[in-house]
Parts: sequence; C-alpha cells; structure tokens
Amino acid sequence: MGTKLKKEKRAFRGIRSAGGTADSMALSQGISEVLINTAFGILTGALAVISYNYYTNRIDKLTYSLDEIGFSIVQTFAAKHSGQMSA
Repeated sequence: MGTKLKKEKRAFRGIRSAGGTADSMALSQGISEVLINTAFGILTGALAVISYNYYTNRIDKLTYSLDEIGFSIVQTFAAKHSGQMSA
C-alpha cells in the first residue's frame, strides 16, 4: 500500500510543479505504474487465498483420516479385549 501511494504521489507531482497543467505523458506513465502494481497486488492476494484454501482442505482431510484410523483402532481393541476388561 505504501509503494502504491508513493507512486501515486510521484504521478501527480508533475501537476503541482507545473502550476496546474501536467505533462500528459508523464501522468499516464505514473498512472499505468500504479495500475500495474495494483493488478499484481490483487493477483498475489488471490493466489495466496487459493493456496491457503487448498492446503487447509488437505490438512482437514488428513486430520479426518487420522481420526477415523484412531477410532477404528480403539473399536478393534475394545472388541478383542471386552471380556478381559469386565472381569
């Protein structure tokens, strides 16, 4: 965000220094830099969210599988040793 604001200030500095009139070429270059940086920022954020959701989903599936395996082990142990535990 700070870099974007600095580029915006640089883009519009020409208007102030020229007394209200600006070089349209310099202004358009500054605006295009800001737009390109904004696009890359949005792209980076989108990729981060997609990656986060992907890995979170994989971890949830792994956790669920481990929980099911643990439950199966406990049920098997309980079924084989149920007579020994009540005595």
